[in-house]
Amino acid sequence: MNFIFVLLLVTSLFYNSNLEGRWKLIDFTGFTTMVGSDAFKKLSEEKKLDAIQGMEFVLNNTFYSFQKDSIFFTNAGPDFSVSEKKGKFLLKSDTLIVFESGKVNPIKFFISSVNDSNLKLRFVRKGGELGPTEMTFERVD
Repeated sequence: MNFIFVLLLVTSLFYNSNLEGRWKLIDFTGFTTMVGSDAFKKLSEEKKLDAIQGMEFVLNNTFYSFQKDSIFFTNAGPDFSVSEKKGKFLLKSDTLIVFESGKVNPIKFFISSVNDSNLKLRFVRKGGELGPTEMTFERVD
């Protein structure tokens, strides 16, 4: 029993040390899916360009910064809005749990992979089902 506790603690510290720092969103598979959809293909060229510019804005302005047990992040929207947010985070095995300040329900992410330069996350829906899209972040510090 003690061995399992130590193993979980070491795993938590490993993930924590790998997460520490600032990360920039560089890819979101939901955008690729959207661009390949029939609905997108039916848009006017102007609407397509607007959508692509919105996607690029999101990629260029979404950052997650992990510092000890705190997270500071920006959520950028395709409407060219940016909101600064903060909270606490917890790692439970391969799951990142974000407790956003002022919110009741935490946000859960499955950590698909993490190394010194890249972090890949998938949303975990209520009930534990993984969302269909993946976010890829690149370390920027």
